[in-house]
Amino acid sequence: MKRLLRSFTALACALALVLSLSGPACAAGDLFFSACNDSVVALSDGTMPTWSGGVLYAPSSLFDGSNNTRVSFDISFSYNRSSGQATLFNTRQFLTFDLDDNTCYNALTGEYLNGRAILRNGRVYLPVALVCSFFGLSYSVISMEEGSMLRIKNSAVGLPDGKFVEAASNLIARYIREYNQANQSAAAPGVRPPTSGGSQADPELPIEEEPDTAGSVPVYLGFRCDQDQGLEEVLDALEARNKAAVFFFPAEKLERLDDLLYRILGSGHSVGLLAEGSDLAATRRLLEEGNQVLERVGYTRTTLALVPESQRAALEGEGWVCWNETASAVPQEGVGASSYASGVIRSIPARSQRAYLTLDAGSDSARVLPTLLQRLESRSYAVSVPLETRL
Repeated sequence: MKRLLRSFTALACALALVLSLSGPACAAGDLFFSACNDSVVALSDGTMPTWSGGVLYAPSSLFDGSNNTRVSFDISFSYNRSSGQATLFNTRQFLTFDLDDNTCYNALTGEYLNGRAILRNGRVYLPVALVCSFFGLSYSVISMEEGSMLRIKNSAVGLPDGKFVEAASNLIARYIREYNQANQSAAAPGVRPPTSGGSQADPELPIEEEPDTAGSVPVYLGFRCDQDQGLEEVLDALEARNKAAVFFFPAEKLERLDDLLYRILGSGHSVGLLAEGSDLAATRRLLEEGNQVLERVGYTRTTLALVPESQRAALEGEGWVCWNETASAVPQEGVGASSYASGVIRSIPARSQRAYLTLDAGSDSARVLPTLLQRLESRSYAVSVPLETRL
């Protein structure tokens, strides 16, 4: 009898364990779904919107199509950890968030806007109302029995909110099952939005800080883009190590490289003009032509310029921010990457407070750049973001 009682007790415990595992991992109402137009985003902790300080934030993937719906609203997203800049952009607009300064601005006009981005678990979250207003989108927060749903919409949206939730009910139920199965061992439920009685903001996680570079010598990289066979590979190498540079284009190259220009601007790099006229008047004309093309193609202007050394002082007096080269780092054809990097570092004068290295955008630069970046970092040179206000 005792053995039989122990068997029943064990069976009851096993059944209780199975029931506890098959039940919901989250209480009803705690889940916060996302949707793009008429598509529900697969549910995970990384897709849920969140509230902070009474402001509704959504992960960047909700706007750029990197979620499972692939609805991008024709918007791209770039985040450069080195510069702390996150940018949403298309062919007409650039919205930049500086996570280090907690600011936001229109990168084409320079106008500062009332908003900021935040980091949660390594992901960039953007203020929904600001982004939607900037790019001409709309949004709604829908209350459901299962929780809430943030729905981002453009003119291609089909169903009204009520009909959409009704049509998506089976998919929502499936996503809840999949989410609970994946999070059976997790203790924390999803994020509940504040009620109408007041906005109780969730405690904000600390912003991830960049490694301390105190004592490092700032190094700025500038690329001449009169040769561009390796430009795309140069961008890949910089982005692989989260580094930024300034790219100097002659006017005639800007229109032909419009796709790469958008990538450069959207990735936190800077764009300047390469103008090497035979005299000061000729250089002025080239700079103005370059800005006209840049405004037409890239919807922006610049004051960054790479000009002949003899003309720098005069142009700086007119408001141009001229590249002050410390050393030429244009590699020779076929040079070994290690020998090249060592030579560049030796060319930086001892006790320099900062250094400006000029490369080209050719195939050899693309080949040796990863080694140069690694070697600079190992020697306590901090590759810094070249901004018009910083050079």
